[in-house]
Amino acid sequence: MSATSRTVMAWNRVHRRRHQVVAAPETADQLSVLGKGTTSLLPRAYGHSYGDTCLNADNTLLDTSVLNDVIAFDTETGVLRCQAGVTIGAIQRLAAGHGWRLPVSPSTQHVSVGGAVAHDVHGRNHPSAGTFGHHVQEFELLRTDGSRLLCGPAHNADLFSATVGGMGLTGLITAVELQLRRTDSNFVDVESTAFSDFPRFLAAFDAAAGTQENLTAWLDLNSRRGFRAVLEIGNETRAGRSEWPERRTMLRVPFDCPRWLVNDAAVRSFNKLYFRRGAGRSSTTVHVEKFLYQMDAVDNWNRLLGPAGFYQYHFVLPRKNVADGLPRLMHRIRESGNTSFLAILKQYGPMASPGLMSFPMEGVGGAFDFLNKGRRTLALFAELDEILLSLGGRVYLAKDSALTPDAFKAMYPQWVDFREFIDPAFSSSLWRRVTGAR
Repeated sequence: MSATSRTVMAWNRVHRRRHQVVAAPETADQLSVLGKGTTSLLPRAYGHSYGDTCLNADNTLLDTSVLNDVIAFDTETGVLRCQAGVTIGAIQRLAAGHGWRLPVSPSTQHVSVGGAVAHDVHGRNHPSAGTFGHHVQEFELLRTDGSRLLCGPAHNADLFSATVGGMGLTGLITAVELQLRRTDSNFVDVESTAFSDFPRFLAAFDAAAGTQENLTAWLDLNSRRGFRAVLEIGNETRAGRSEWPERRTMLRVPFDCPRWLVNDAAVRSFNKLYFRRGAGRSSTTVHVEKFLYQMDAVDNWNRLLGPAGFYQYHFVLPRKNVADGLPRLMHRIRESGNTSFLAILKQYGPMASPGLMSFPMEGVGGAFDFLNKGRRTLALFAELDEILLSLGGRVYLAKDSALTPDAFKAMYPQWVDFREFIDPAFSSSLWRRVTGAR
């Protein structure tokens, strides 16, 4: 199998490293041959992971985008089997016309099913639906020892648990069987409410977690006038079905924007306008595709942040420490001299994650995007990690770029058990960074 050498970037456009890239094999024998080479292996499809979890610098990437066939779809039961490189969007388009939808989806539809399993992704509805892994019935896993294994909650369960959220390190997922959820509508009633008082906001946010299907909150981390947030709640409406759009792109970014266009003043102005737009309470009805995948309307939106790229700090706090911990994190960010151009909060429910290394815990989490200011931004992340550790929280590895080995091992003590399931020929830039492994 021929390999090409090229520079591969993470979605945040910070990490750019040379790799050997080869089409992902479909048989265990082919993978075994690759495993005997001089470089380590890692699966990668469409490159929407923000940090270095899907990079394998100076080693080999297995391009799973070539595994892109839907194998079977039972429109009566909602069970769908597909290859690992099929995208979330392709499944949504296929299923929507038959009254089915993925129960859980991340905020972009341009990611692979295999990647969704490997990072046990979650969405706005975690309190009611859990993570992606909760809806996986089984998957096929190839290992470099020549084995081909079917893994599910009831068979090869330990390897199933290690692979869900296992960052692609346990072997090559080639096919996945999913249980979709029945839906009567492809539309969502959306209600937005603005808040300028943190206790009132948190009370409303917590109350909605137990009664509403989808919810997130936008925060203004650059405000000089106190707390500002917009709570967004979405529930399926009875407006009926419609076809899933082929691709909704309103704007394409063809080049990296000059850095002087993306500055503190521009971000503050945008946040001010966004808050004013949501002032008071507003409601609307939108197609679920537009509701779930707002950023997909801008193709290559990551180029808007300039050639230096950006970082995301994605974390979760246990519920008992949210009221104290979230203001501490926000205060430190505001005092740091960094610029967060987008800050989103999510609720996480009590449902135990199926993966050994899965991220969610019951509580409240944030996905805070920052302009890359080099050492200043990384120094802030180190301080946030210390606060997070003191509060029993952790960082989402799928988005991480900065965790130290000490912080990682404190946040994920189960890593010791997990490493026993790693395929000996597999590795990643993230794994080497957070464990010190070669």
